[in-house]
Amino acid sequence: MTRAKSVSFFGKQRANMYLLLAILWCLTITALSSTHSFFWDTIQLGSKHAHFYFENDFEQFLLPTEIDSGHPPYFGIYLAVCWKIFGKSLQVSHWAMLPFLILLVFQWFNLGKRLIGRNLLPFFMLFLSIDPVVAGQASLVSPDIILAGCFLLLINGIYSKKSTLKVLAVIGLGMISTRGMMVAFLVFMWELVINWKKLSEGSRWKTFQGLIAPYLPGGLLAMSYLAYHYFSVGWIGYHQESEWAPSFARAGLGQFIKNTAVLVWRFLDFGRIFIFTGILLCAISLWKNNGLRKGKIDPQVRRMTLLYIIVLLGISVPFLLYAGLQQHRYLLPPFLLTTILFFLLIKELLSYNWTTRSRQGLLAIVSIGLLTGNLWIYPDRISQGWDSTLAHWSFYDLREQMREFVQDQQIELEKIGTAFPEIGSLKYKDLNEVRLGYKAKDLRTDQYILYSNIMNDFSDAELWRLQEEWKVMHEIRSRGIKMILYQRPADD
Repeated sequence: MTRAKSVSFFGKQRANMYLLLAILWCLTITALSSTHSFFWDTIQLGSKHAHFYFENDFEQFLLPTEIDSGHPPYFGIYLAVCWKIFGKSLQVSHWAMLPFLILLVFQWFNLGKRLIGRNLLPFFMLFLSIDPVVAGQASLVSPDIILAGCFLLLINGIYSKKSTLKVLAVIGLGMISTRGMMVAFLVFMWELVINWKKLSEGSRWKTFQGLIAPYLPGGLLAMSYLAYHYFSVGWIGYHQESEWAPSFARAGLGQFIKNTAVLVWRFLDFGRIFIFTGILLCAISLWKNNGLRKGKIDPQVRRMTLLYIIVLLGISVPFLLYAGLQQHRYLLPPFLLTTILFFLLIKELLSYNWTTRSRQGLLAIVSIGLLTGNLWIYPDRISQGWDSTLAHWSFYDLREQMREFVQDQQIELEKIGTAFPEIGSLKYKDLNEVRLGYKAKDLRTDQYILYSNIMNDFSDAELWRLQEEWKVMHEIRSRGIKMILYQRPADD
């Protein structure tokens, strides 16, 4: 059977138009979010780190223990440099992410041209822009956008056999986070496996040296930092006194089972269930036509499936074995690979009995389903990854309205209890000089409690008490997000 290489959904428009549209998306989402305060983990990984270097004129390399997350500090240094040059503001912080956001879409575009084909490229580019985790992170000052861009750059460097791209990608991954280091190692293992079987025993050592060479500059840089950090402060990753130490507590059997269920949920969450349904339908169709057999299926499907398995297994280890490492953004590399696999299977169906209308229909349904993921909001008692969906956007206006109300009522911010991410100085969220902020909640002593459904740290019991026993002083809502200021009953 002759393999059909493409299907024309949109005629013969130039592929570069889709790259320009993707860059326009980068500009648009950056402009629309440029006044948004620092949110979720970016308060720690972006703002607090950058403030340390900005305020101390880069006199000290290692971060203070209380804000040291164990990751290399280069992202905070980069933001601080941007603040020194252009001024410290939310706008500068968001626009500082634009080069890396463009890197991400450009590498996605190149990978699409190489693996998917130009006629499927419009949908391929669309899926990146509407993916809730990608879009949510793209609207933040997030190091995970850099990680994702370097991840795709490394894959393109392998396919194009350009060592320079691989060197730059591994350096970027090694500098952005310890998870970036892990991703670089996992991709190296994949490259080693796909090349190993082709080699004779006599040439394997020489080939291994050639394969590992582009990984050495970034790898040595990463190991040097970890060694320097360890000998300077005595720990790597976390320490027992850190705020995030509970997240690194080893999971028992019950927690492991729960983490496994959460992992499955993460892969189906925010509309991604539609992609997996599409993959399942494609696989069933190919299986019925014996299209999954070696020799019939495109070798790229097998290669990307292997990469998917290696990356997923590697990233899943800390996800499953520790108590609090279950964020959506941690899974961004396998999320991207899921989309790539879906399109590779769609491309395979061109050789079989799916009509053009059927393929178009499947792509349209899956894309609409994925887009709706940006609107998914769970009930209050179900925790949600708010930094990985555009659904959180209305929160920024609500927090401003609530703060104005609090000021009008002449209530001091530090007398209001609340939860992450609103605890702490406004300085680190809004980049102003207001050092005051809301305090950590304590329903036993606080007179006021500020609650929002974007806060995952209210227990069911606390929510019940607030709703049944406390007085609603002020409530505001917008597009599924709410903020409620509660006041302790007078007789309590």
